[in-house]
Amino acid sequence: MRIDKFLANLGLITRKYAKKIFKLGNIFINGEAIFNESQKINFGDEISFFDEIFNYKENYFLILNKPVDFVSSRVSEGGYPSVYDVIFDYPYQNLIEIVGRLDVDTTGLLLFTNNGKIIHKLINPKKNIFKKYLVKISKNLSEKDIEKLETGVIIDGNYRTKPAKVNILGEKKIELLIQEGKFHQIKKMLLAVENEVLELHRTQIGEIKIGNLEIGKY
Repeated sequence: MRIDKFLANLGLITRKYAKKIFKLGNIFINGEAIFNESQKINFGDEISFFDEIFNYKENYFLILNKPVDFVSSRVSEGGYPSVYDVIFDYPYQNLIEIVGRLDVDTTGLLLFTNNGKIIHKLINPKKNIFKKYLVKISKNLSEKDIEKLETGVIIDGNYRTKPAKVNILGEKKIELLIQEGKFHQIKKMLLAVENEVLELHRTQIGEIKIGNLEIGKY
């Protein structure tokens, strides 16, 4: 990749004014001053832009513990700010995309990456990637409710959900593992057994866990 394109992707320069900026002599690759905006860079290179350091890598990954009242999109929607506002100080935020979505009122693990293959694998329902949630519900589940959720319930009129896994954690608290991610799916699944989601928090996608990461941190 050309260095001017990399810096433009980061939002640091525009291609239109690249020549003038490079002539100032404040851009370095691995400690060497670069005056040619078309200079190629390689994975692993360290780029200094007016004393700010950036690393050019093949893959960028970020895990955010999403807070409530932020929308899972690059721009604000419906009066809610974007989750990208939470990671505003992450230098590579322009390069990464959200893997799937979390509802505005849902907290927990939100993954960002520039790796298209990873994104496709994690959001493709055919891959059967499990997602784990902590759910606070309006009333305790009966054995029959659990059986229904674990064999699949009807949502959206005629769609039967894939088998889920339910673990009882305590009074009106469950851990729910699902293999898909349809719009408001968990809320609809609980409604199908005459229950209601009060709080929803995602803790894991496949092998990726949120661990002890605090809400609003990445």
